Amino acid sequence: MAERAAHQLRPARSRPDDGVPAALGPARLSRLQALRALDSTPRGLPEQEAEDRLARYGENTVLPEPGPGRLRRIRTALADPFTALLTGLAAVCAVIGSWGSTAILGALVAAACALRLTDEHRAATALTALRALVPTTATVLRRAGEAEPLARELPVEQLVPGDVVRLTAGDAVPADLRLLRAEGLTLDQSALTGESEPVHRAAVDLPPPAAASSPFEEPHLCFAGSTVITGSATALVLATGTGTRFGAAHRPGRVRRPGRSAVERGVRRAARAMILFMAAAVPATVAADTLLHGWSASLLPFAVAAAVGLTPELLPLVISAVLARGSAGLRRDGLVVRQLPVIGELGALDVLCLDKTGTLTSGETAVLGGLDLAGEPDQEPLRWAALAAEAALLAGDPGLAAPLDEALLVTADQAGLLDDPGPAAGGTPVVLPFDPVRRYAGAVLSVRDGGHRRLLVVKGAPEAVLDRCPGLPEEQRAAALALVERQAAAGRRLLAVALAEQPKLGTAVDFSGLRLLGFVALRDEPLAGAAAALAELSGTGVALTVLTGDHPSTALRLCEQLGLAVDRVVAGSELAGLTEAEVAAAAARGALFARCDPEQKAAVVRALRRAGHTVGFLGDGVNDVPALRAADIGFATPGAVGAARAWADVLLGGTDLARLGRALSAGREGVARVAAYLRIALSCNLGNAISMLAGGVLLPFLPMLPAQVLLQNVCFDAAQLSFAVSGRATGPGSRPVRLRWGALAVFAVGFGLLNSVADVALFVVMRRVTGGFAGPDAEGMFHTAWFSENLLTQALALPALYGLTGARLRPPRPVWCAAAALAVLGVLLPELPFGAHLGFAALPVGAVGPLALVVLGYGVLLLAARRLWRLLAIWDGRRQAG
Repeated sequence: MAERAAHQLRPARSRPDDGVPAALGPARLSRLQALRALDSTPRGLPEQEAEDRLARYGENTVLPEPGPGRLRRIRTALADPFTALLTGLAAVCAVIGSWGSTAILGALVAAACALRLTDEHRAATALTALRALVPTTATVLRRAGEAEPLARELPVEQLVPGDVVRLTAGDAVPADLRLLRAEGLTLDQSALTGESEPVHRAAVDLPPPAAASSPFEEPHLCFAGSTVITGSATALVLATGTGTRFGAAHRPGRVRRPGRSAVERGVRRAARAMILFMAAAVPATVAADTLLHGWSASLLPFAVAAAVGLTPELLPLVISAVLARGSAGLRRDGLVVRQLPVIGELGALDVLCLDKTGTLTSGETAVLGGLDLAGEPDQEPLRWAALAAEAALLAGDPGLAAPLDEALLVTADQAGLLDDPGPAAGGTPVVLPFDPVRRYAGAVLSVRDGGHRRLLVVKGAPEAVLDRCPGLPEEQRAAALALVERQAAAGRRLLAVALAEQPKLGTAVDFSGLRLLGFVALRDEPLAGAAAALAELSGTGVALTVLTGDHPSTALRLCEQLGLAVDRVVAGSELAGLTEAEVAAAAARGALFARCDPEQKAAVVRALRRAGHTVGFLGDGVNDVPALRAADIGFATPGAVGAARAWADVLLGGTDLARLGRALSAGREGVARVAAYLRIALSCNLGNAISMLAGGVLLPFLPMLPAQVLLQNVCFDAAQLSFAVSGRATGPGSRPVRLRWGALAVFAVGFGLLNSVADVALFVVMRRVTGGFAGPDAEGMFHTAWFSENLLTQALALPALYGLTGARLRPPRPVWCAAAALAVLGVLLPELPFGAHLGFAALPVGAVGPLALVVLGYGVLLLAARRLWRLLAIWDGRRQAG
């Protein structure tokens, strides 16, 4: 019978479609039945049996999705659309024998890939160092055959179902456990449930007949991800690894990770548009030139050169350099960014969801002071509570050394309430340890205040202490409970304090004369600097919403303390009745979501993403892992559990939430520079492509030789590398920065056509200068003029169009220097000795004036178009804001 029960109830690794660990069956049994169901004993498992189970169940680890290896990262880098396009063009150049173009394109691909891989390797190294800080051992009872069991420190990974472990204050719970013995045990479950108050656990023989609404409320269970605050215990391992509640949040595919970043999506759309335009424009140019002028062997290299001319060759390098610069800046500021594309997501972030406990609060309880029964300030309850805490700490029982007792002592000492040694002098105190059933603690003190007497001091939950005060009138009891409710609504919880005289002889504790003295007000301490940091974030166009498992009143009061405007409070029980659109709308307006379980947090994040928002989530606990995985960007605090750190995209190197503002600044600056590059490069390259198509029809020769096209493109793209080194970030600005493909396409077409107008004007001018392209050097002079005009107009476009990205209206100095260098190259390159080998010829003096007029006219039209674009952008921004 026992073997059959063990087979039926033995825990197993979790299944992908199973939301509940399999060990809940044994959890509802008595202690002896649970041991039998798991083929275990209070003396622990034999060594051989433990090894067999380790092979059967696997290691007790919950690992994040493994980071890609080097080869996979290389393949990912090469799969970038523009990188793949350049690789394809390099292959075509190699096929047709254009080895110079092949070498240049290959070098660009290698440089972009190397920059991206180097930064990702640095981020991976930093993450590995952080993971090494996670505790890795547990105290386990193991025995060799029938020998006496030994308590051994073993790696957490070696725990198996059926093991018997020991816990003491400060230990991390290593697996899902069923208590066999417990003394004064309290746990911090905030990482799992979001509840800021410690929970009490007892080793009851039989669980309550009715199961609790949540397994986390069962009095005899402990779950991986929680921490022992006080007391000690011996417990039976029910489930390990992905079979635990902790592991349920980490199952592969449980929560779908976001797709490509905002920058990647914009770049891929641009790549597709370029490929489609190339597929149409290049063959059309070759066909038109063949029909009008006949087939030439130089047409095929020219077609490849035209395709190269249409492509921003340095786009992968510029994007990698810009994002790597932002990542390096954040790393110096103490933030670790897992992958470069995260920088782009930071720029587009417009909603930030925040957990409360451990992220907005310091995790420490602040003692505000004492209150009398009417709620007025009175330090006597605080003094007596501190004296009882001092007795508990001096008793030497580690199970009684609670952080609350330490906080009571520190606050009372700072207030001078413990300066007089008389009230607690003489005798050895009798300590009443905290019991999770009666929910209070106390001490019998020998005091001398005009005589020698023994006094019982009780402190604990108000309801529990009030029940122990038999002489309290009903109206005072009701008034006291009403005071507790009012304080809870104000974000404070109360500790009740009561006194009773004790007989001078004997050790029995007499509660019959217990009278309520008053209360001690407590509060979860907000994180230092959080209010200022959140105010700064609100001013940057980021909507802030709090998702917590804590009580609505407590969370609402904390939001008020931090200056967060709360549009409405939504309890977890209400979420099921709301549509996804309603959830997203409420969150975007700054709703407070309280009493949320982990999956509900993730559901809010997913609703926001499906509504078109770029969502970040800041958390620190295991209960935050689903939301961290569902968000576009997961942020983890320094004190976050290992699971949260492993799944986060950005790790904050300190508790200062102002780092979030600096992260937004770096992200928006990076996206703005990428947008600047795309706008300028696509518009100028598109203009050149249209002009080449027109030149194939209007000119009796190729508009530009292949080598000239490639040289011009390299010069132009090299100038745009200035975007990666330009100036310091001026701040996050007032709104997110996105790569909106619609606006980008309109910009490229509009300013590209403007560039083509200047080119066609040059065609007309050069026809007159060369007498209808009839002279012996007409082709060389035209190539020289168009090469110079292209670089000069592009030099004007660099500073003129840079400011339209929304990051700055005035281009930084490196952009001005790059534009000046580009203009100088446009004038001097054709005149250098190797110019003749590239097909250039000297321009007659009569061509200089017309060429200057064309460039000047383009500059005037460019400034006018820029002004019009700004007005349209302002109008669009006001329309969206309205």
